[in-house]
Amino acid sequence: MPFIVTTVHDPAALAATCQRLGLAPPKKGCLQLDQLEALGWIVHLPGLHAPLVFDTLTGLVAYHPRDNAFDPFGRTMRLILRYYDVRAKLRQPEQRPVIRVAVRRKYRRFNSVGAVA
Repeated sequence: MPFIVTTVHDPAALAATCQRLGLAPPKKGCLQLDQLEALGWIVHLPGLHAPLVFDTLTGLVAYHPRDNAFDPFGRTMRLILRYYDVRAKLRQPEQRPVIRVAVRRKYRRFNSVGAVA
C-alpha cells in the first residue's frame, strides 16, 4: 500500500475541504487497501479505484496501488493542495473591514526668507 507523506493533521480542515469540493464528509474508520489495513479518516474521491485514508496523527495518506497512475495521483494531490489552502484560510483571524476616516490636515506656511513675521 503506497503512502504520501503530508502535513495533514487537522480533521476539521479536512472536513471543510470535502465540504467545499462537494464530497461526502470524511468518516473515521479502518479500510483494507491491497493487503494492509489503513486507519484514519476515509475520503471517497471520484475517479479513484479506492478511497483515500488520511491518518491525522502521522500525516500519512494511504491509497490503493491502482491509483498510482498519473491521473488518479493528480486528483489526490489536488485534494491535498486544496486542503492546505482551506487550512490556511481557517487559521487566519477574522478580517474586519478597514474604515477610513477623512482627516483634514493643516499645513504650516513658512515665511519667505528675509520677511519679518
